[in-house]
Amino acid sequence: MSQELEKLSGPDLEEQKRLEALTDLGLLDRPQEERFQRITRLARQHFRAGICTITLIDEERAHYLAQDGLDTRAGGPRESTMCNRVVIERAPVVVADLSKEAATAVYQNLVERLKLFFYAGVPIMNVDGYVIGALCVMDHIPRRFSRRELESLADFASIVEDEILIRRAGEVQRELVSQVEKLRLRAYVDQLTGVWNRAAVFDILERELDRAERNDQSICVCMLDLDDFKQVNDTYGHQAGDEVLQELCRRLRSSIRPYDSIGRYGGEEFLVVFPETTARQAQRQAERIREVVEQDPFEVQGGEERTITVSIGVANYTQKEELNQLISRADAALYRAKRGGKNKVVLDETS
Repeated sequence: MSQELEKLSGPDLEEQKRLEALTDLGLLDRPQEERFQRITRLARQHFRAGICTITLIDEERAHYLAQDGLDTRAGGPRESTMCNRVVIERAPVVVADLSKEAATAVYQNLVERLKLFFYAGVPIMNVDGYVIGALCVMDHIPRRFSRRELESLADFASIVEDEILIRRAGEVQRELVSQVEKLRLRAYVDQLTGVWNRAAVFDILERELDRAERNDQSICVCMLDLDDFKQVNDTYGHQAGDEVLQELCRRLRSSIRPYDSIGRYGGEEFLVVFPETTARQAQRQAERIREVVEQDPFEVQGGEERTITVSIGVANYTQKEELNQLISRADAALYRAKRGGKNKVVLDETS
C-alpha cells in the first residue's frame, strides 16, 4: 500500500481504493465498445425508456462508458448526475418524478436542462466489490418502476459486470464468463433468431398495456405465422428452416419502428407489439411487414430460392382487457387469415 493510502482512513480510504479500482480497469476515455453499446440498446428497449447509460464515476466527473438516447459521451461533473448518488449509497436509486425534488441542484439540472423526470439506477461493481458506476434508465415523463423491473435492471447491470470481467480476463476465464453472459441473456433473447423470447415479449407487452391504460393510449399486437413452413422443413431440412426463421427476423426488424417489439411466440409464430398505434395504423404496419417478407425470395438450400409468405392477425387493445384476451383475439384474426388463403393481414373484428 502506498504512503498516501496509509495516511487515509474510513470513507476517504474506501473512496481512494474505489478510484484505483476504476482506473485499473482501463475503461475511462476509451473508444466506444459494441459490447457495452449493445447492453444499453437492449436495456433501453426492454424498459421502453428515453435514455439508458452505463456511467462510470471518476474523482470529479461522470463518464458514459456507453449510452443510448443521448448525443454525447461526456457525462459532466460528478455532482451533476444521479449516478453519483448510486455510487455513494452503494444501492439502487429510483425517483419516479424528479420535478418533485427539483429544489435539489442535481434534480433541477436534469429537469431543466435535459427535460428528464424519471430516474432508476443500480450499482455496477468490480470483482472486488467496489462500486465503479451505475447502469441507469431515464425518461422524459414520470413513471412507476416495479420491483420486478428493478430486478431486471440489476440483471442488465450484472451483464455489464460480466463484460468488464471478460475484457480483463485471460482466454480461459473469458470463455467461462462468456457462458455466464449467455445464460443471462437467454432469459431475454431467443437464441436462434435474436429477437425477444416469449417470456420477454410478454413482459414488454404487460408494461406497454400498463402504460396505455395509464395514458389512455392505443396499442396493438400482431400475431404472425409463416405460411406452409412445414413444407420448408420437410423439403429442405430443419437447418434450412432455421435459416429461413433467421432471415425472416432480419426482415421483421427492418420493417418496424425503433420502439416496436418482436418476440418469438413459439415455433414459426411471432408476436409484434405496436405501442401508441391505432388498429388501422397497425393494419398498415402489418401489411408493410407482409410485403417486405414476400418481395424477395429466401435462399433455402445450395443457392435455391423460395418465396416465403406470412399471415398476420391484428388486434387493438381495449381498456381493462386481460393480456391473454388480447393475444387470443390476435390469434383468432391470424386463423381467419390462414383460412382466407394465407399471405394476408386480417384485423380483429372488434378492433
